[in-house]
Amino acid sequence: MPRSFASDHFFAAFADSTVGMALVDMRGRWLEVNPALCRILGYQREKLQARTFHDVTHPDDLPADLRLVDRLLAGEIDSYNLEKRYRHADGRIVWGLLTVSLGRDAAGDQDCFIAQIVDISVQKRAVADRNGFFELSSDLLAIAGTDGYLTQVNPAWTTTLGWTADDLTARPFIEFVHPDDFAATEAQAAMIYLGGEAKGFRNRYRHADGSYRWLEWNTQLVNKLLYCSARDVSGQIENEERLRSQEQKISLLIENANDAFLGMNEQGIITEWNKQAEATFGWSAQEAIGRPMSDLIMPARMRQRHHDGVQAFLSKGMVAASRKRVEVPALRKDGSEILVEMTVGVVPVGGESYFTAFMRDVSEQRRMTEELHHRATHDFLTGLPNRYEFMGRLQHAIDAPGREPRPLVLLFIDLDGFKAVNDLCGHEAGDAVLTAFGHRLRQSVRLSDLVARLGGDEFVVLLDHLHDPCHDATQVVDKILLAASQPYPEVAGRTEPGATIGMALQNPGDSADRLLSRADAAMYVAKNAGKNRAACERDGQWVLRGD
Repeated sequence: MPRSFASDHFFAAFADSTVGMALVDMRGRWLEVNPALCRILGYQREKLQARTFHDVTHPDDLPADLRLVDRLLAGEIDSYNLEKRYRHADGRIVWGLLTVSLGRDAAGDQDCFIAQIVDISVQKRAVADRNGFFELSSDLLAIAGTDGYLTQVNPAWTTTLGWTADDLTARPFIEFVHPDDFAATEAQAAMIYLGGEAKGFRNRYRHADGSYRWLEWNTQLVNKLLYCSARDVSGQIENEERLRSQEQKISLLIENANDAFLGMNEQGIITEWNKQAEATFGWSAQEAIGRPMSDLIMPARMRQRHHDGVQAFLSKGMVAASRKRVEVPALRKDGSEILVEMTVGVVPVGGESYFTAFMRDVSEQRRMTEELHHRATHDFLTGLPNRYEFMGRLQHAIDAPGREPRPLVLLFIDLDGFKAVNDLCGHEAGDAVLTAFGHRLRQSVRLSDLVARLGGDEFVVLLDHLHDPCHDATQVVDKILLAASQPYPEVAGRTEPGATIGMALQNPGDSADRLLSRADAAMYVAKNAGKNRAACERDGQWVLRGD
C-alpha cells in the first residue's frame, strides 16, 4: 500500500493497536493487516493477505456483510458496524465486532475499505451461557423496565401461568396481579425503583385460565432494569394455611416450616415427618413414620453415639441440654451424606419425653463459605495462596512454639522479562506464563513447602524443616532457576522469561514483614547482576548463583 494513503503516525498506531485493523481493496483482498488481526484470526500476515475477507467470513454471515458493503459504496451510509463470525485458521469460530468505513485517494475517489475488528468471542460465550441458564431455569426469570413492563421472560412463565411471552410483555405486569395485592405490589416496586431489593415478596398472579397463583419474588434493580426471580409457592401457601388450623402441638412443631422437622418418641421411632424433611432426605412421610430415626438418617458410624446420648438424656433428665444447635452428618434416601444444622427439643407428653428436631441442610452454605474463603486467600489465576494468606502463614511459622534451631528460608522470586511477554504476546499469554511458572514452582519444592503469588510477577517460597538450611535451600534455588529458564510454549519463542531469586534465612527476632523485606532486597541484588541469578547475604557479603 503506498505510504501516501496514511501518515507514519497512522501506521505506527496501526501496528501497535490491540484492535484488529486492516486495509481491504475494493475486491475484498487484504492489502495490509496488523498483528492484532493476525492473532485474532490465527494467520501469519502473508497467509492472511493471500486470502480475501470472504474466505475467512462464516458463510452464513457473508450476505449481511456484503449488503452493508453495497450500501456503503452507494453512499447510503458512511460506515457500518456488524457482529459477525470468522473462521479461525484452526477451524474454530471467532466472533468479531466489525467496523468498516471507506478510504479515499487524494482525488477523493473510493480507494479501499478501512476495517477494525474487536474479538468478542468471550462476551458472546458469556451471553450464550447466560441465555442458556435463563431458558433452562425452572424458576420464573424475568427482566423488566422501570416503565412497568416485562421485557423478557423465560419459558417457565408459560409452564407455570399459561401465558405466552408475547402475552406477558404486551401489557403492564400490574394487570396480571390480583386486585387485593395491587397496593403491596406497587409499594414493593416503588421501593425497588429507589434502589432497594425485594426478597421473599409474595403476591398472586393471574393464570391464563383465570385462576391465580401465589408467586414468591426476589427482585433487584441494576442499571435501570429489574432482574426478577419468582417461583410458584401456591402449594406451599395452601399447606401453611392448612397447618395453621391444626392442633396447638402441631402448630408449635412446624413453626419453622422452612426447616425439616421430625418428631420421635423415647424408643427412637419417628412419629412426625414434614414436607421439608421429605425434600431434604428424600423419604416420604409414609416411608419415614414408624421407622427408627437412627436407621433412617443417621450414618452408621454415628448410631451408637446417638443411642448413648438418648439413654443418657432419659436417665439423667438433662433438660438444660435441649434446644442446643449442632451440625451433624445425615443420610439421604439415595445414600448420599449431607451436613445438617439440627436443633433438638423435648416436649413432655403423657409422662414420656417427646423429642423434636428441626434440621436444615447447610451443605451448600458450608461449601460456599469454604469457596469464599478460598477465593479470599488464593490467587485466582494460579490457585496459589495470595499475599494475605502467605503473610499469615509466614508469621504463624515464625511464631510456632518450640521452633527447632534450624531457621526458615524465604525465597523471593521475580520473573525476568515478563513485561516483554505481555507486550509481545498479549495478556492472555502472560497469564498462561504466570500459571505455568506457578506449576513449575510447585514441582520444584516439597509438598510441605509453601508456594505463593504475592502479585504481578512476584512469587515466594517458604522452606522449613531443612536439614542444612543454607545448602538445601541453595539446591532448591538451582532447581527453580533451571525450571524457570525452560521454554514456555505459551510465548512460542518470541521471548523467553527467566527468574531472579532473593534468598533470606530467618534471623532471631525477624517478623514476617522483616524477613520478606530482606528476601526482596536480596532479589534486587540478584536482578542487578543479570538474568536468571540468585543472591543471598552471608556474613555481610552477597553471594550470587546462576548464569
